Amino acid sequence: MWATLDFESSGLSKQSYPIEVGFSLPDGRVESVLINPNTSADLWTYWDDVAENEIHHISRAELIEDGMSVIQVCQTLNQVLAHYDYVLCDSQWDLFWLGRLYHAAHMRPSFLLLEVKHWLKGEGIGKDVFVKALEAQGPIKHRAGQDAKQIRMAIKTLVS
Repeated sequence: MWATLDFESSGLSKQSYPIEVGFSLPDGRVESVLINPNTSADLWTYWDDVAENEIHHISRAELIEDGMSVIQVCQTLNQVLAHYDYVLCDSQWDLFWLGRLYHAAHMRPSFLLLEVKHWLKGEGIGKDVFVKALEAQGPIKHRAGQDAKQIRMAIKTLVS
């Protein structure tokens, strides 16, 4: 049994941090939550205006107003995703942001996050095949829950 996970972030740099996380489960459940950067034990201040205005369209003010604390987010992910053999993402950046999130909360994930290309390699499926299956799902929305769902649907077409 496997689930998929995706992050949106404050930008694409080593100073970036997760601002939204979403997952998609085998039963069709899709959820996402915003992450309040002010609740991090680390100093999360980096902000890329291009990412906000041209990619995810999530403002820092929205995160502060509507976001959950990093501890609440980690607790939620641990509770939901601990039951799956694999939790899959489509980018090394997702692995980076998962590490930033759990470090900020002084917690450890109860699940193993794997980049989908490594998991599919064990199934004899190359990354290029996955990319085509993902593109067939339509344009990426750059919202974590919807992107996690698209990743899940692409994988499902390849391993069903």
